Amino acid sequence: MSDVPLLPGMEPFVAAKPPKEKAKKNNSQYLWIPGEDPPELGQHSLAKHRILRNYLETYVAILTSNRVVEKLNLSLVDGFSGGGAYRSPVTGERIAGSPILMLDAMASAEARANEGKTKPFKIDADFYFIEQQKPTIEYLTHEISECESAHGKHEQIHILPGSFAQHIDRVIKEIKSKGRRHRAIFLLDQYGYTDVTLVNIRKIFRELPFAEVILTFAVDWLADFVNESEKFESALRNLELSDKRDLLVQIRQQHAADWRPTIQHLLHQHFYEKSGADCYTPFFINSTESHRAYWLLHFSKHATARNAMVDLHWSMQNHFQHFGKAGFEMLLGYDPSKINDSKMLPFDFGSDAASQTHESLLIGLPERLSRFGETISFKHFFETVVNETPATKQMIAIAARQLTKDHEIEVIRADGKLRKNGVIIHDDDLLRLPATKSLFLPRKDDK
Repeated sequence: MSDVPLLPGMEPFVAAKPPKEKAKKNNSQYLWIPGEDPPELGQHSLAKHRILRNYLETYVAILTSNRVVEKLNLSLVDGFSGGGAYRSPVTGERIAGSPILMLDAMASAEARANEGKTKPFKIDADFYFIEQQKPTIEYLTHEISECESAHGKHEQIHILPGSFAQHIDRVIKEIKSKGRRHRAIFLLDQYGYTDVTLVNIRKIFRELPFAEVILTFAVDWLADFVNESEKFESALRNLELSDKRDLLVQIRQQHAADWRPTIQHLLHQHFYEKSGADCYTPFFINSTESHRAYWLLHFSKHATARNAMVDLHWSMQNHFQHFGKAGFEMLLGYDPSKINDSKMLPFDFGSDAASQTHESLLIGLPERLSRFGETISFKHFFETVVNETPATKQMIAIAARQLTKDHEIEVIRADGKLRKNGVIIHDDDLLRLPATKSLFLPRKDDK
């Protein structure tokens, strides 16, 4: 792969190997020097890379669950691609960076989708790898040329020199020209917190309603940069947080030792409301070796996508956490404007968290049903509560099934007949409270 593929209308770019002493990190902790070993991956990024590859494969599996499907149009955008390789912080071995992970994930997902099929299935994927640094682009170009999953995909791989903000409009235009659905996943793995604006995230969802965004956000910037610096003020403008400046400073001053729960509860609703997405997950990457606090934020317009991401958090227990409740309204009940000493314990998606979630759902599900009138379909109920719980759809269904055995709720089939207690619950099943139980639940207005 000797030439760097560029989008139509762009000038060709020829990378040159710079003198070592002139290589700069430029807003990144990572430095790729062509011909040398790659940099060591940050400890917190190991789980992030695992969830990226697993999510991409799960994404394809969901969309190809119908065995009749013969082709999937998809675009994968890595807004901060890096050099495509790292050294493992655990073993020191060479491991793939996000561009190579994307290529390998699509190859693996296509092979899996073809298992047992008589007609071949094909993923028609375009890859957009955006990177600012010339030596890093040269490094990435070499890594792609050595990647088996990239063979035969020369026309589908686009390496774009520059910033994500510079290329977003052109990339969106290319994606929209590809097909009717415009399916796309944007990985915005910024180093820090200043390079992605909420304006651009809204633009993605406005133009591409079937897109998803995976964003990393270094929330520990608050501890380091709450001051009068222009960098801090610029970050506030990018994140549309200028009106919360004084509150952020107050949190930093009064919660120096344990500010993450407060910041999460302050910012989670802000990001959700300003993103243009309907569904999101706001969970921390948990690293015992790293003291840096990173959020992994997943935005989409579809409950199925959100559920798939949360399911991966559970499968990778103890790698992610949030500070909040185990059942419904997981991030409510804590007022960041009231600087106090109340504690929100970390929730790590481990076995104890699973038991806690199940118990919380058994308590909270009947009360939530009481807010919807006589009946609500299970599908509609899940879509209504999807953003406010760390529970997956399956977890909620299991809790609802248990509650039928306990005669706390009833399930009605689509044809109007009452289901037997303890049966598997389907999307079109209607949930309701038994008439005798609803008398004893507090009404929403009484709270």
